[in-house]
Amino acid sequence: MNHTRNEDQEFRRRCETIIATLPIRYPFELRAFLKAVGKQREMTVVLGRMLTGRSGTTGLMMRVRTDCLLGVAAAAAPAHVYHIVFHEIGHWVLDHPGDYVCSRRTSTENQRELDAEQFAHQLQAHVRAGTTRHRYRHLPPGRTALRAAFGARHHLYADG
Repeated sequence: MNHTRNEDQEFRRRCETIIATLPIRYPFELRAFLKAVGKQREMTVVLGRMLTGRSGTTGLMMRVRTDCLLGVAAAAAPAHVYHIVFHEIGHWVLDHPGDYVCSRRTSTENQRELDAEQFAHQLQAHVRAGTTRHRYRHLPPGRTALRAAFGARHHLYADG
């Protein structure tokens, strides 16, 4: 069951509210972020790579007592790792019950998967925008736009 247009707007606002409460620091570093999120939620977050074979699994999240285990496919490209982790964090902060195994073949009929995916996209956009602001905070106001307009495109990437 997919969201209606109003529900989608409400969900986006909910994601923005949650993202605003996350301990995001710049320059952004994934492991530091996960440590801070774990501290905020009174759990230890353990991030690791996993072999997936032909299963198509890209990420998984398991909560065990005071640990949150996040696994990312060993074959995932570095740029995709952030999205996978943000997706898994989405399940957690959106209070989806249980553990999650996510794959390229995950059904789009599953609303929790769609919600975690939307959350991941919003968090990734937030981190990119913050990284850009952080990177160019010392430049005069018009210089950031000027650099973007004339080819300095590394500001578009979280790890740039």
